[in-house]
Amino acid sequence: MDSIEQNKYNDILRQIVSEIKSARVVAARRVNSEMMQLYWSIGKRLSVEGLEKGYGSSVVKRLATDLQQEFPGTTGFSARNLWNMKRFYEFYALADEKMQRSVALLPWRHNLLIISKTKSLVEAKFYIEQAYENNWTRNVLLNFIKADTFRNAKLLPKQHNFEKTLPEDLQEQADEILKSTYNL
Repeated sequence: MDSIEQNKYNDILRQIVSEIKSARVVAARRVNSEMMQLYWSIGKRLSVEGLEKGYGSSVVKRLATDLQQEFPGTTGFSARNLWNMKRFYEFYALADEKMQRSVALLPWRHNLLIISKTKSLVEAKFYIEQAYENNWTRNVLLNFIKADTFRNAKLLPKQHNFEKTLPEDLQEQADEILKSTYNL
């Protein structure tokens, strides 16, 4: 193969690899979204049934055992996770539709972290949006929650001249760094 043919081949390969990677991301997001809808539905069922830790404990344990037998090798149906599904539903049940759709975009463990560490739907919405927009890992999300970025973003005015002094592609990154005293 001469160099022109090699360059053409390399372009074709790069394009196909890019398409495969994009398709994988889309597929993973769809699977995650469907899983969040399933967990929402299960959580709603447990909430509507009025199961509480004391009374419903034996029901949820039996349900977990039966689900694990019905779907061997599948994770996510432990008693603890069933209770988490109920908490998940109850935490977001009063949220508007847009927020409920946003929740489905995040992985399950991100959602568990948010519902266990935030105090309101407004605060949860802030972290949901930030985690999705910035593609935060769970550990990065935890660090931003620990740094109380929500409160700091609302209470502390930003004082900088990034728009005047930095190239456009660096302005947002520099702004994000200043949003949290934890980063400094």
